[in-house]
This record gives sequence, structure tokens and C-alpha cells, in this order.
Amino acid sequence: MKKFATALTLAAALTVGAAPTAFAADAYPNQTINMICSHGAGGDTDYNTRLISRMLENRLGVSVVVNNVTGANGSIALTQYKDEKPDGYTLIGTNAMSLASNEASGLSDFGYDAFEVISVYGKQCGENLLVRADAPYNTLEELIAATQKDPDSITMGVAMGGSSYIAALIMQTTKDAKFAMVDAGGDGAERMTSLLGGHIDVTIAPYTLAKEYIESGKVKTLCTLMSERLPATPDVPTARESGVPDLVIDTLYVLLAPKGTPKEIVDKLNATVLDIVNNDAEYKEAIKNFNFQEPYALSVEDSIARLKEQREHMMSYSKYLQ
Repeated sequence: MKKFATALTLAAALTVGAAPTAFAADAYPNQTINMICSHGAGGDTDYNTRLISRMLENRLGVSVVVNNVTGANGSIALTQYKDEKPDGYTLIGTNAMSLASNEASGLSDFGYDAFEVISVYGKQCGENLLVRADAPYNTLEELIAATQKDPDSITMGVAMGGSSYIAALIMQTTKDAKFAMVDAGGDGAERMTSLLGGHIDVTIAPYTLAKEYIESGKVKTLCTLMSERLPATPDVPTARESGVPDLVIDTLYVLLAPKGTPKEIVDKLNATVLDIVNNDAEYKEAIKNFNFQEPYALSVEDSIARLKEQREHMMSYSKYLQ
């Protein structure tokens, strides 16, 4: 009888101890959510963060206020907010490439697993390898061959430490490409201006920035760096298809929360994000009009697996980035 009473007392204590967490998850959210965007206003990460925040407001019934905390390829925001109170009222919008490349380069001493992953919820339309229309090469293979024939004669404009720089490193280390790399600015629009002005011969920029110049016949795209062909340009091959299997730069948009945020809150946010991305017509139209994006969202488990894959890919080049 005494043992039975003790068991009842223990069970009651455990139930009482569990109640606040369950109650908090059921009641969440009941106040303003602070959404930190790790990149500057006007860019693709900012746009996707603000759009999903507005949609979350509509679904959750509370304000979601976006604040841009920029610098060091997103690492300033990630460092500053990763140890915030894990109550679900501070969230972080960033992209997976920044997370992976910052860790691989030593810019950050942590990766995605320093956070609770809510969702990978979007994929950029795609980075393209671009040259002027009068360039003598029409494929990635021809471009690499030209750099080998006359080393350092072809200038590639990159953002040092960014995805364009990583792409150039991959071509150099896996295919012995011999570009003369120059820092042409961290913004894709800057690199497009340099390409059009003849200051560089090759660059990498999102399709959204290159579209008007491709259509007007001023530049041509040799390949896309995404894992799959872009729906907007189905005839343009991927770098994988063009003989460089490691040249895959998928820019994935990610929602994170400070480590220790209750699983119930993370799961609720993930379910809400998936419902928005998969079923909200306004959301689908907005991402298509802005960045030619297609709906793309993953469960918590699949998001973690995708981030792990991208981290491992970037870490394999860490010695060239540090």
C-alpha cells in the first residue's frame, strides 16, 4: 500500500511538472514574436523572411515584427540571437548557405545544430554562371577549357567568401579551372554591372537579376548551380549535368529558434509554415512574382537532414575557405 501511494505521489508530481510546458505550447503564441533577419533589407533572404512573417501573423493571430541585423554574411545576427530566451518569441530567418559557409570558413564557430530548426521553407530560383553574349564559350566545359589553355586570362567576379567565391573554388579544386578571381562586390547586382561593363568576364548571380539581360541578348547563362534545372529555364543544364558534379549551390531559406525552444512550439510553427507554403495561394503567387520560386518546405526532421547535407558539402572545402 505504501509503495502504491508513493507511486501515485510521483505520478502526480510528474504530471504537475509537465503541465506548464504543455500549457505554454497550447497557449502559444500570446504576444508579439520578434523575427530577426540575418541579411539586409531588399534581398531574397529578407523578402522570404518578411513574407513568411506576414503569413504567420495571419495564421497565429499575433504580430510578427521583423528586424534586420546584418553583417559578416549573417553571422552577426546568428551569434547575437542564438542564446536568446528559448520561449518561441524570438525567431531567426536566414539561409542555409550562410550557415554552412560561415562555419566552413571559420567566420562562425557553430552551425545549424546550435539552434532548434523550425523549417527549411523555400528555395531560391537559382544562381547562374553568366558571361557576356559575345563570349566565345557556350558551355561550362568550354569555359573551363579556355581557362586551362590561357591561365588567369579570364576574370571571374565573385563576392569573397560568398557562394560565388565557393563556386569558383569548387571549379578550381575539382576541375583545375584557372580563373583570375577578383572581388566584384557582395551584391549580385554589382557583379552584373561589372560583367555588362566589361570589367569581368564571368560571374555568378541569381536568375532574377540576370533575366532581363538574358532576354535582351546581352548575357548568356552557361549553367545553373542548383541541384535541378530551373522551371523558368528548363533548357539550361545544371553544373552537375555539365561535368562538375560538386558544383551545387542551393540557397535554402530557413527559420530557426534558440536552442531549447520547446518541441511543441517548434512543431506548431513547422506545421503552420508547411500549411502556408503548400496551401496558401497568396504566398505561392508572391514567391513566384518576386523570385520565380516554387513552393518548397520540409518537416523538422527533413530540414535537419538537408542542412546537414549542405554543411558536409561546404566543410569538404573548409581548408580553401580559411
